[in-house]
Amino acid sequence: MLLVLALISFYLGAHWGFLQDDIRSSVHSSSYIDEAYWLLSLSQVVIVVSFCTLPELVLRQISLFMAASKVITLVVTLLLVVVGGMYLLYMPGFGDLLVLTAALLLARLDLVRLKIWPPAWLGLIGFNVFILIFMHYGHAMHLELLNWPWFHFLAGGSASSV
Repeated sequence: MLLVLALISFYLGAHWGFLQDDIRSSVHSSSYIDEAYWLLSLSQVVIVVSFCTLPELVLRQISLFMAASKVITLVVTLLLVVVGGMYLLYMPGFGDLLVLTAALLLARLDLVRLKIWPPAWLGLIGFNVFILIFMHYGHAMHLELLNWPWFHFLAGGSASSV
């Protein structure tokens, strides 16, 4: 699941890079709106990672029963994310975060089941660094992806046009 999380993070970094290029081309050249968009996207990712890696700390006030078991905590968190995600799915841009959240929770569940989950704050820092590295790499590589024939095929163009 960590590989799936890395691929999703890479994809989101590249996708948001393409969106940032569209914003850059539609506004004045000296505007910082495109950089603000990238910072807003990264801050949303940090908030999602914080919520998903620290559910026993975030949700402790909601239910002591939920804090008693990591499995119950993960199930309730996943339920909240799905219900909240259904609402946010109608808002533009939040569908990507829902996919990232689901991948993050599944990776966290795998690590808990393997009994290699680190302490809460170390997990928070580790997942943030892991996801942000792959997002930054995807963002840095998004223009290079246009040179790959299979990317044109996946994006809906023909592979022979390159």
